[in-house]
Amino acid sequence: MVSRTRSDLETTAHEIQDNGVQSIPIVADVTRQEEVNMMVEKVLAELKTIDILVNNVGTFLGGPFLEFSLENWHKMMEINLTSTYLCSQAVGKHMVGRQQGKIINVSSVLGLFGAGSSAAYCASKGGVIQLTRALAMEWAKYHVTVNALAPYTLETDLTKSMLENEKVKNIILSRIPLKRIGKPADLSGAVVFLASRASDYITGQVLCVDGGFSAH
Repeated sequence: MVSRTRSDLETTAHEIQDNGVQSIPIVADVTRQEEVNMMVEKVLAELKTIDILVNNVGTFLGGPFLEFSLENWHKMMEINLTSTYLCSQAVGKHMVGRQQGKIINVSSVLGLFGAGSSAAYCASKGGVIQLTRALAMEWAKYHVTVNALAPYTLETDLTKSMLENEKVKNIILSRIPLKRIGKPADLSGAVVFLASRASDYITGQVLCVDGGFSAH
């Protein structure tokens, strides 16, 4: 388990350990190659193998495209896309060598659909989806599956303030056939499926966790 913030890591690590599961909290910036390599080396030293990688790093910076700064463009690409490239490459070397493994990339429905004032986010998450498909094709012969999840809006700390705006919340709900905002458990259930043996014959796919948004 990796994060840039130690306090959040330790809290989550304790929750995992309380359920009888070993957890190794690692503080690292996954947009930096040397830190990603350190992360992988530490996990392999402790656990000897890596069976599953979940790339779940993301941020959102929006605004009119004509006013969107190059600095923010680079930031979005580094956090949303480069992190997935670095972690997949570092862990993929181990998985390809073992000829076994599962990689799960968390993208977004906005990697599939356009949205105003969200060009950089859409581009970065669309890149995650295309990277997923390309790696699935490249690594299938090594029995490494690569799939992506594309959630719509979920109730998280990052979306809390946005969802407190009733007008914004109602607009989002109007686009969701199931008429409720997704919860983290909705996404984690899909992660468990793609990490399990039940998904062994699935690769290169994008599973939308969106309450039906993408069915329109």
